[in-house]
This record gives sequence, structure tokens and C-alpha cells, in this order.
Amino acid sequence: MPHNKRAAESLARALEFMRAVLLSTADHTRPVAAGVLVVSTPSLPAVWSANQLLVTERLDFDDLVRLADEEFPGLGYVEIAVEHQESGPTLESAFRAASWKVERDVMMVLSQLPDRTVDTGIVVEAGEDELMELMARWYSEDPGPTPTECRELVDYNRREAGVHGDRMLGVRSSDGQLVAISKLRSDRSTAQVEDVYTVPEARGRGFARALVSRAVELACADGAGLTFIVADDNDWPQLLYARIGFRPVGHVWHFHRS
Repeated sequence: MPHNKRAAESLARALEFMRAVLLSTADHTRPVAAGVLVVSTPSLPAVWSANQLLVTERLDFDDLVRLADEEFPGLGYVEIAVEHQESGPTLESAFRAASWKVERDVMMVLSQLPDRTVDTGIVVEAGEDELMELMARWYSEDPGPTPTECRELVDYNRREAGVHGDRMLGVRSSDGQLVAISKLRSDRSTAQVEDVYTVPEARGRGFARALVSRAVELACADGAGLTFIVADDNDWPQLLYARIGFRPVGHVWHFHRS
């Protein structure tokens, strides 16, 4: 992971963008300690990311667990997201030792040319309803959420899209059905490419590369000086994003206890 000034600035800007999106989409937010924000969305209790402790400064394991238990009694789970780069690895070890579920996202910033050009002409603007239908299919893949949880996740995505004016992109099969999707969120200064998904029966045809490449084109046309994408640090899509020109600049850790 690069530790130069430019990478640090890019990471800070991307995290600030995501934080602003989260705060403007959740029902309620409030600080509870230095560098700790409670994000709560009682209207969508099953959406982990909308009901969490967001941590931007150094805190130790015991303090985080205590705060989380105090702020989310009776919710049925505890979700903690840590942006602080120096304390993240130490906290990861502590939460794993305590048998929490640990996920680590890698923040990737567009900083190089792609390894090859692709035809983005297959990418179209998708309708919100059909895109959300495909997202519901994505969420329901094994091991998936309950029908109620799936519905809430889709509702949250619909809320995000409405608040932030997401551009919904897709690829259609020969019969006109949407088989791959992505979204672009931009304020014309910073842009995020997200929710890249292809149905299982249409994978291996380059649709994900075409979608991300088209989103990059649109972000550049909008004048975005920074374009980023978030990937699971333990999954293969980050390799595809690297070939398109994205480079890792940092992580976000997610700690979950049911």
C-alpha cells in the first residue's frame, strides 16, 4: 500500500466523499466521542451500513465495543466501521480474536491508464426499477439475506440513488434483459464507481470491465478530478480494477457481531 502524500490525500478525499453520502442518507447521525459518529437509520434496521459506529480516530477495542453496546441496544447486531489507517490492523486482530466477523475494503483511486481499451458502446443507461431488481437478485445470492433484509437493502440503495443523483448503468442481453449493472455517483469534483454486478449466467464476457470503463469516461466528462472504487480486499474484482487503472490507497475495516 503506498504511503506517499498524494495517496494519503486521495484516500482522505475519497473517505470524505463516502462519509458525506452516508450522513446525508441515514436517518440520524451524531458524535458520541472524539472521532466516533453514531449513524442510525431506524426506518431500515437491517441495513448494517446505515446503523453503525463510524470511527475516524484511534480508539482501542474495549472502548469501541463499549460504545457500540451502549448505542445499539436491542438492535440484534453491532456494526463498526473504522477508517483510521494506523489502528485498523491492530483492531482487526483484536476483533478476530473475539470472534467478530471482519471485512476489509480496499480503497482504489484511478491513477493510471488501463492496460487496454475496450468497447464501452454496450453500456446503456438503465432504469431504476430494473437496476434495483437486479440488485435484489445480487443480495439474494447464497448466503443471502432474508426477504425482509433484501427489501431493506434495495430500499436503501433506492434512497441513496435519489438523494445523490446516481447514474445507473447496465448491459443488456440480446433479448433486452439487463444482465450487468453499475452505478456512478459524482459531485463533478469527486466520483465513485460502485455496485458492479453481473448475473452468473452472463459472466466472463467482459461486461464488468465495460461498465467500469464507461463509468470512468462519464466521471472524466463530468470534470471529476478524483475517481475511486471500493473493493473487497479478499476478492478478485480488485485485480480487474487494477487493470483498468485503479490503485490502492488505503482500507476501511468493518467489524460485525450478530
